[in-house]
This record gives sequence, C-alpha cells and structure tokens, in this order.
Amino acid sequence: MVRHYSDTKDLADDIAGLAAWHPRDRIGVIVNTLRLAADLMWLLERAGLAHEPQLYSSEASSGRYRDLDVARPGVVLVHRASTKGLDFDTVVIADTESDSATDPTAATLRMAYYVMITRARQRPVLGWQGSRLPRHLEGLDGLADSR
Repeated sequence: MVRHYSDTKDLADDIAGLAAWHPRDRIGVIVNTLRLAADLMWLLERAGLAHEPQLYSSEASSGRYRDLDVARPGVVLVHRASTKGLDFDTVVIADTESDSATDPTAATLRMAYYVMITRARQRPVLGWQGSRLPRHLEGLDGLADSR
C-alpha cells in the first residue's frame, strides 16, 4: 500500500486507525528521523490507543525508550537503523519522501527498503508527504494499492 499523508497528524490518525482495525497486531512504524518519531509518539499517546505506543531509540541507555515488549500488540516506533531483526504484522514506512534526493536505483537505497519492507508479515505501507510522489515509488503503479 502506498499512502499520501497531508501532515504528521494525518499520518498519526492513519496509524491509530490501523491499530483500532487490527487490535491484536503489532504495527511497526519505521521513521528516518527521531524528530518524526517523537512527534508521532506525542500524537499517538493522545490518540486513545488500546495499547500504549512504544518508541525504541538506540541512543537511550535504558528505560522506556530502550526496552521493548516485543510480545505485546500495539504500535512500535523505531528508527530505520534499528529495524533489522524485528518483525511486525504491519509495517508503516512513514517518511519515504526523505529519500527523494537519493538515486532510486542506488543499491544502498534498495537494500534499505528491502530490509524495512520485509519486517512486515502481512501489510507493508509506504507513506509519504509532499506534493509529488517520491521518485523511488513511481514504479509501483499497478503493483501497490494507493490511498
């Protein structure tokens, strides 16, 4: 699924909707910046989710942002660099537009997306904001549903 979001609130609302629609699932939200992770965490904490969202940061030494309960359902926010080895029912790659300046054929970009997308057991969602579909997603016409 490829989804366009008007802003971060729209993105958070969609994630909250996914969590409500699939209350027993683990939803991984993969971000490219910790700023976006913090903004989403703030919005999701106020969204009335059935399970408190979790945020993993490798920069935290211990505590709430370092320790994940990987067995419980709900939303987990994680930076791209920390996704390898994790798995979720649904994965939302929240900010694909952050790769717009990268050559869409670059091996490093393709490998990064391979790792992120394969974290999803059932539903990968590629989200983007802005006025133009990111170049590296243009070839998905007909291969992925769009919203």
